[in-house]
Amino acid sequence: MIGQRISGRYQILDTIGGGGMANVYKALDVILDRHVAVKVLQPQFSDDEQFIKRFRREAQSATSLAHPNIVNIYDVGEEGNTYYIVMEYVEGQTLKELIQARGPLPVQEAIDYMVQMLLALEHSHANHIIHRDIKPHNILISQDGVVKVTDFGIARAISAATITHTNSVMGSVHYLSPEQARGGHITYKSDIYSLGIVFYEMLTGELPFQGDTAVSIAIKHLQSEVPSAKTKVPTLPQSVENIIRKATVKDPLNRYATVQEMEEDVVTALEPERRNEPIFQLNDEEDEVTKAIPIITNDHSDELEKTVEAKPVTIDKKPVQPKEKGTSEPAKKKKKKGKKWLVILILIAFLIFGAIVAAFAVLPSVFQVGEVEVPNVVNLPFDEAEEELLALNLNVQREDVSENDEIPKDHVVRQNQAPGSIVKEGSTIRLFVSIGKEEIELDDVVGMHIDRAERHLRGLGFEVESTEEETDEENTGIVLSQDPSEGTLVIVDETTVFLTYSVEPQIRLRDLQNEREADITRYLNEIGLRYDFQYEHSNTIDSGRALRQSPAPNTVLNKGDLVRVTISQGAEPEPEPEEERVSSYEVTQEIEVSEADRDAGKTFDIRILIRDHSTGGQEVVFTEETISDSVQYTIPIEATRSQSGFVKIFINGNLEKELGPYQLREN
Repeated sequence: MIGQRISGRYQILDTIGGGGMANVYKALDVILDRHVAVKVLQPQFSDDEQFIKRFRREAQSATSLAHPNIVNIYDVGEEGNTYYIVMEYVEGQTLKELIQARGPLPVQEAIDYMVQMLLALEHSHANHIIHRDIKPHNILISQDGVVKVTDFGIARAISAATITHTNSVMGSVHYLSPEQARGGHITYKSDIYSLGIVFYEMLTGELPFQGDTAVSIAIKHLQSEVPSAKTKVPTLPQSVENIIRKATVKDPLNRYATVQEMEEDVVTALEPERRNEPIFQLNDEEDEVTKAIPIITNDHSDELEKTVEAKPVTIDKKPVQPKEKGTSEPAKKKKKKGKKWLVILILIAFLIFGAIVAAFAVLPSVFQVGEVEVPNVVNLPFDEAEEELLALNLNVQREDVSENDEIPKDHVVRQNQAPGSIVKEGSTIRLFVSIGKEEIELDDVVGMHIDRAERHLRGLGFEVESTEEETDEENTGIVLSQDPSEGTLVIVDETTVFLTYSVEPQIRLRDLQNEREADITRYLNEIGLRYDFQYEHSNTIDSGRALRQSPAPNTVLNKGDLVRVTISQGAEPEPEPEEERVSSYEVTQEIEVSEADRDAGKTFDIRILIRDHSTGGQEVVFTEETISDSVQYTIPIEATRSQSGFVKIFINGNLEKELGPYQLREN
């Protein structure tokens, strides 16, 4: 097909790849001047009604999805016997090619890819679509590292009430869930099992099960536990190993309940407290062995990577032919009557045929149909386009599409037949009419943690603005409200979602000065603040009341913050005088009376004065007496640093001797 142009718009440039059902080509959209990928149903299936139905189902399923991690579908159509889907062209490689080129991927890189796959399937499952064929071949990695999940060709939309099953197994056998292999009830958890196998392959570079035939591999999925990835990569954290274990449990009831639950586990897998968590084990070991696999056929080993479909064996029942019996006489009479009526019918048919021939010969103009040239009605409003075509005696069939956001709502995106085509009057022209930008129902994120809610909404393409609200009624970081509300129909790139989430109430510290210590203690305990009291004297604040605080009044604090308060101890008391050191002396002084004076009967008036520390620096009389004989006096003297000691001796009123100064001894 290289070099061909489909529907006058898509110029085929190169082959990208192919599968059992369709081939994929790189093409140029000559109208929008962009590269696209065109999936074309293989020619041998163009007349196969079952394949065409499945091909159309792929288109219908995929066009209902709009997510950054899912390949966009731009156009769906047919031209003659060519059925095609036009998709987003992704520059990059498949995850399978990446693993084959590099081997095991680093844990952080594998987790990043897995989170993006989970976000894609979260959107798919929210739209009631099970992929059913998750494998690295259907996961594209762009040059920017963005994951794009593709090939929803065997996905099937399901109602919210029930999940039906067509008794056929579809998917690639290496990644097939046990319930798919046995033809059982298929749910969203089938995709989770396949994701677990893909995660194993990303981390180890190998497939968990190998075999020569599809049946042998499918039996291993049914009967054997997925090998431990940790035995292949010993440095793998146990938390990551546990994710693979839980995702690939044989019984779907014991797997992750949703891809959202698995996403939460993957996002937190490398947190330090989880790296060495206990090995995941089921509480009750169940018998998951399936005794028969009635609907899986043997495939050649070189086709094990392809998506397979195996249908139940059916037995052709031939009708039993009754034995011929002899013909009775009455039957012969009826046969003769039948021949008579046959002659009459042939005669009537001959007459009708003759009338038709005559009509063609006599009235040829009655049976002639005019031809008209199909005008170009692309970009016209549908009403105008319809009016123009009806005026040319052409019928109009409308088909709403969402392939081009640039073309206004209810305007013609493209047409079939192509402009300039010559067609018979009365022919039907299909007009593909823009439904404008797609509206989707907004998800409910109230009650989610703000980080997860923002990641989810931004993953869908929304702008998000978040506002804090102080509350004690919810844990910190929980979304309290959203605007627009859940279920509102919105256009993604024209909508900003406003989220309000909970934060701990902040505390504005009041002025504590001059409050009593007991009142301050009670207040700080009530509002959840820690405190530290210090004490000092104050001549202005009464004892037991706050002198100052830190932080200052009106400071905004969080619960658990520390407040320091200085409490007054009242006025500082007068300092007691320092006791001076005292040196004590005993001054010995003898006053002698001579023998001659004694014999002569003389007397002497003695007066001794002292001045020292004990007298407060004043001269006082130590002794005053009259003697007639010699007397020895012992005079105590106290000296300090500020007051030395002195002694004065008077005899008969005259100063006879002055002693001192006596000073403070230094040691």
